Amino acid sequence: MPTLHILQGGVENGDKAWLERAARLHKRATHWIVPKSVAVGDHVVIFIRNYGFFATAKVDSAATPRKAWLNRYGARLRSIKLIDPPISLGVILQKLPMLKWARYPRSITTPSVAIAVPIRALIAERRKTRMPDLDAKSLDAANMQELRRVALLSARSAVPGVTSTVINRARSKAIARYVLLRAKGFCEGCGTGAPFQKTNGEPYLEPHHTTRLADDGPDHPARVIALCPNCHRRAHYSDEAKIFNSRLKKKVLMLEAKRGT
Repeated sequence: MPTLHILQGGVENGDKAWLERAARLHKRATHWIVPKSVAVGDHVVIFIRNYGFFATAKVDSAATPRKAWLNRYGARLRSIKLIDPPISLGVILQKLPMLKWARYPRSITTPSVAIAVPIRALIAERRKTRMPDLDAKSLDAANMQELRRVALLSARSAVPGVTSTVINRARSKAIARYVLLRAKGFCEGCGTGAPFQKTNGEPYLEPHHTTRLADDGPDHPARVIALCPNCHRRAHYSDEAKIFNSRLKKKVLMLEAKRGT
């Protein structure tokens, strides 16, 4: 079995966008930062902060020194394939507690064979199911991409061994967590920052259905918006509640259109 390495990628530096394009167009990476010990044919998993395990690839050249980076080596990569959705760091920590690197994933690493086996199994399972587990603990650890995948399930989705009741419960939780992450700590109604942080450090905002479920409003990310308490009360009790909700409907549709509603 080829050696497995965990590499790093970024967003602002263009790595994420390049990997997405490379996977689509079957391109090769010309000089990715790798351990000095890599060999042609080795397998790699590329980790991107706030996304998690994002892609896999194979090493296509020996490691050579990077001129601009002291004590850093680069190699070509081929067979780049995305992990969809990416496996969040929270899920990695939950599923792979033996992977000590995940506690502070700031560097590249070469896990032992004993740890590489469950890493490969986790990635294979994700590619097979294309979603995280639907239990509350897994959803609490999920990233936005994982939450959105669950949120877009329907009650009739064919998930082996999972009832429609479990799916509906998971979707409801995923949607609530997804919109709060989408808001990034700012009210999607007025744009102000969350009024305070919860005991777990997360900014306090409240999910609001722009069309009430009681009125057959679809439970969907494009129908739920994250609001500060003031805007939430305004949407329900103000004398302009209907007008305000109409604005919120348009705003959340715009937010989700950017993500492929």
